[in-house]
Amino acid sequence: MNDNMAREKFLARKRGERSARDNSDKKRQKDIEKRIADLDKLIQKIYEDKVLGSLPEKTCADLLAKYQQEKDTLLTELDTLIQKAVADRQDEADVDEYIHRLKSYAGAEELTRQMCLDLIEYFTVDAYQGRKAVRDIHIYYKLIYKPLKNKRNAIEI
Repeated sequence: MNDNMAREKFLARKRGERSARDNSDKKRQKDIEKRIADLDKLIQKIYEDKVLGSLPEKTCADLLAKYQQEKDTLLTELDTLIQKAVADRQDEADVDEYIHRLKSYAGAEELTRQMCLDLIEYFTVDAYQGRKAVRDIHIYYKLIYKPLKNKRNAIEI
């Protein structure tokens, strides 16, 4: 498997099925930015109309409150979308780092402690079901899977 195929495979695992969401998020981000710019113009126009006396005080206050509330909501949503985009870029950097670490151990004939420390985040073992039952071991790799929040109680044997 070449580097690009491995990179895409790891990114797909890390992202799940986010590509459709990514495209809609980018479109939504552009729509929000456009609407915020429009709201800024509307708010400026309301102030100008108020100063010129062509807009009653009550109407001015109502419109300002409405536009400001919409703008605040959009700014919060925009911040969330930007944070998702940053996380996506971090995913790509993490995958590149993981591939770099993996390459450094290419050709290794046995698993060493240092290899485990560099590559494995944690593992779990399925619950004990009886003497002859087979238990599965699940390995979660660094930079690919999310780290455990509570590492003290991570492994259940």
